[in-house]
Amino acid sequence: MAEIKRDSPEIPLPFAPFGKDVIVTRLAGGEGMKRRLMDMAIYPGVRVKLVSSFGRGRVVVQVGEARFALGRGIAYRIMVSENGNG
Repeated sequence: MAEIKRDSPEIPLPFAPFGKDVIVTRLAGGEGMKRRLMDMAIYPGVRVKLVSSFGRGRVVVQVGEARFALGRGIAYRIMVSENGNG
């Protein structure tokens, strides 16, 4: 896993604060992964909320009224920011 710069406002989704809206700043994966996430309405500029992220299991994220369970590897490729600046 890549080291996270502490002075950067952009963080991987699993490190976002629970229950707080954050903004997706970029998707750091291949085209297939980006397409699947976009089908779930997860793309740069969208507000998402981290619902759960425990241990090594799935990461549950809420987009609008919908909730999705994502694999941890994919979740780490979704970069988010509390203020939208990445």
